[in-house]
Amino acid sequence: MKLNLGCGNKILDGYVNLDKFAYYNSNIVHDLEKFPYPFEDDSAEEILLAHVLEHIGQEPEIFNSILKELYRISKNKALIEINVPHPRHDDFISDPTHVRPITPLGLELYDKEVNEFWQKNGAANSPLALIHGVNFKIEKVEYLIEDAIIKQRQTGEITEVELERMMLHQNNVIKQINIKWRVKKG
Repeated sequence: MKLNLGCGNKILDGYVNLDKFAYYNSNIVHDLEKFPYPFEDDSAEEILLAHVLEHIGQEPEIFNSILKELYRISKNKALIEINVPHPRHDDFISDPTHVRPITPLGLELYDKEVNEFWQKNGAANSPLALIHGVNFKIEKVEYLIEDAIIKQRQTGEITEVELERMMLHQNNVIKQINIKWRVKKG
């Protein structure tokens, strides 16, 4: 089963489309902050969360429960595709319904292997995979850069090194982050 959670008006063929609001005419109406989700354990092979995670789980307890529920309904090796606005972009900052920035480092807190490495080396990072009994591995991170910045790079107005510095330190350079997250069970 493939799930499009928080689908809004993006109803996809071949997916079970779920949204909190009946307005969107999704297959299932359900609030992702209410548990359990209306799916069996180990039933999803793919989950799409396109501009969803930044809107839910403002309270850490709720956010952790969301991730535990995603883990519960996912098959081993299920792919979770996450698309979110970059937290230093006006698209994230200006929307009052955005309650949580989503970053690769934040999602890495739910990787058991990384947690064990941090613990072994005395790192202060919260081992949330170990605490909550989940295990997700980041497979790929893609940053979508603003068109104007891409043009500056293509014309040589800025170098690759300057672009990398801008990505780390300036607002409105990275528009969106796309993350492929793999479920690891057993």
